[in-house]
Amino acid sequence: MQNPFIIGEKVYLRPIEKEDAPHLLRGANHPEIRDSLFIYFPKNLERMGEFIEKLYGDQETVLLMICDRSDNAPVGYTGFFRCDWGSRAAIFFITLFDPERKGKGFGGEATRLIVQYGFETLNLNRIQLHVWTGNTAGIKAYQKAGFQIEGTLRQAMYHRSEYCDFHVMGILRKEYEERK
Repeated sequence: MQNPFIIGEKVYLRPIEKEDAPHLLRGANHPEIRDSLFIYFPKNLERMGEFIEKLYGDQETVLLMICDRSDNAPVGYTGFFRCDWGSRAAIFFITLFDPERKGKGFGGEATRLIVQYGFETLNLNRIQLHVWTGNTAGIKAYQKAGFQIEGTLRQAMYHRSEYCDFHVMGILRKEYEERK
């Protein structure tokens, strides 16, 4: 393992480094991944490097690289955006940028690890996410991790020539504690 921060059975999470820019770029520009993330503009290596540098100056963002323990390969990233340290709330994010490694349990384990980190280390009280209502596999995975659908943002984004609805899903500390 290379600089592990959180260790699971299949994956480990580590800080994102400047050298990870090509991995993030691969996901941001891959047609299938880009489409699922609603990314509309191409990214280049310079912009991705700027994104990584900005991460470490931002106290409202915590992002970690997801790596396959079997070969140390970066397979995605996860973390929290818009951390509100007063309200103890954050928005969860995950993406796997290696389509060949999807469906192997990496995303589910990374989700469980980052949620545990959020509640047990960062002392969050609420973790939420937004997910396109058409992403049934994602919704099912989030529910398995304890997230509940709390509402729907109607026509929240424009994608594939139509306006799309998004679910707001959340998990509270007390719900996490009850599931442990």
